[in-house]
Amino acid sequence: MKSLVLYACILIIAFQPSSSVKLKKVKNIIETTGDDIEACQIENNVTYVDAYSPQDMITDLPSQPENEEKTRRMGCWIACVLKRQNLMENSNIKEAQVHVRINVEHADDIDQDIYHQIARKCMKQVRNITQECEKSFSLLACVIKTTYEEQMYQQHKIKEAEMK
Repeated sequence: MKSLVLYACILIIAFQPSSSVKLKKVKNIIETTGDDIEACQIENNVTYVDAYSPQDMITDLPSQPENEEKTRRMGCWIACVLKRQNLMENSNIKEAQVHVRINVEHADDIDQDIYHQIARKCMKQVRNITQECEKSFSLLACVIKTTYEEQMYQQHKIKEAEMK
């Protein structure tokens, strides 16, 4: 259950928490979205077993034919949460509202610009997908992959700086 909640929060916060301040923000987001997350989990018959790990997402496990139904259910669960959070209407992501949410949740965060960049990139990537479950899952996959790439880039920059 905690994994499912955190995956939903990834759509909102983009990066996994690395400090106590970020962890507090994640806890706050979970508290404000928890009821929607749980209701949508039940509504879409999603269980802990259905959740993909970030590593699964990065390695494209969800795109395997045998995972089609599991991926669809998870996408519908994410769509449900996005709709309840007023971030999606029909199959359209409310892009301006996503950016407002990032501004509210990360007002004092030095990484806020990165969150906006990831959101813009991923929303653009899924913009033409018309099926809401597919769009929502694709958005989640993009956010996870792009976040991972950004984290690897930041780690690389740190290592380069240490070598100088």
